[in-house]
Amino acid sequence: MKTYAFATGMEFAAPAVDVLVAQGTPPSLLIGYPPKLQHRSGFAPLREASDKHGIPLLETADINDGQAYELVKGMDLFVIAGWSQLVREPLLSACPLGSIGLHPTRLPEGRGRAALPWTIIKRLETSAVSLFFLDEGADTGDLIAQREFAISRRDDVSAVYRKVTEINVDLLATYIPLLLEGRVVARPQGPGGSWWEKRRPEDGVIDWSRPASDLYDWVRALAAPYPGAFTSVSGRRLYVHSADLLEYGEAEPAGTVLAPVWSTGVGGVLVACGSGLLVVREVQWEGEERRDALDLMESGELQVGACLGS
Repeated sequence: MKTYAFATGMEFAAPAVDVLVAQGTPPSLLIGYPPKLQHRSGFAPLREASDKHGIPLLETADINDGQAYELVKGMDLFVIAGWSQLVREPLLSACPLGSIGLHPTRLPEGRGRAALPWTIIKRLETSAVSLFFLDEGADTGDLIAQREFAISRRDDVSAVYRKVTEINVDLLATYIPLLLEGRVVARPQGPGGSWWEKRRPEDGVIDWSRPASDLYDWVRALAAPYPGAFTSVSGRRLYVHSADLLEYGEAEPAGTVLAPVWSTGVGGVLVACGSGLLVVREVQWEGEERRDALDLMESGELQVGACLGS
């Protein structure tokens, strides 16, 4: 029976292992991040899945440090999904059937990091998950399959993440058996393509001089499991986790808190932007719990006329 190792640290990992075991193609080895890296966006441990199915687990912060290679080199296939490092030689070529990866863009477009936030910031209406053979480049290997999905203007990154998770699991369940049987024909990626830049938590700062439509996308793109868009109030950092958009209206200087907004369903705090208005809904002071933005006004922590970003 042919064997493979599965390396991942993302939230779809445990459901994927459950499906792969149930269909009779269980991994022979799991590789995940150690608990000390649980601060990473989307981190999910593999210990429970390992114990549940009796699959050996290697926890490592550096997949290229030699430990993984010693365990993987006797297997037929290496599957890496949602790992933040590039896999290097000799691990990359350790298995005779190669190494495969997943990337949530329509490759060759969108190579690089932070694919899901960029997908929303760029206002893509459709994208795809690409399954491909890994090579020494970043997301440049031959394509095995692509599965499209739609992005609504109402989707935040959590909703897009769930769509991608379902596709990830389905692609692995479909193609791992075929790869192990040698029944997959890959094709080179098309010419050109694009590279999306890495994002850091500090890149989430809100520029209130931009149009409200841009800031609405900004907030959606940086929602959980990502660190969040943020602003400052009197030198104190305030994260904005959800907002609604009003694309019309002239207002006070950008970043000015205008008024509380009450409604039967959703309330919030109306904030002026470069053009249009943003209704800020769920917020969080740095280091504290999430709260409704109206709570800040009722408690006096945020007042009409305050200038966000100061």
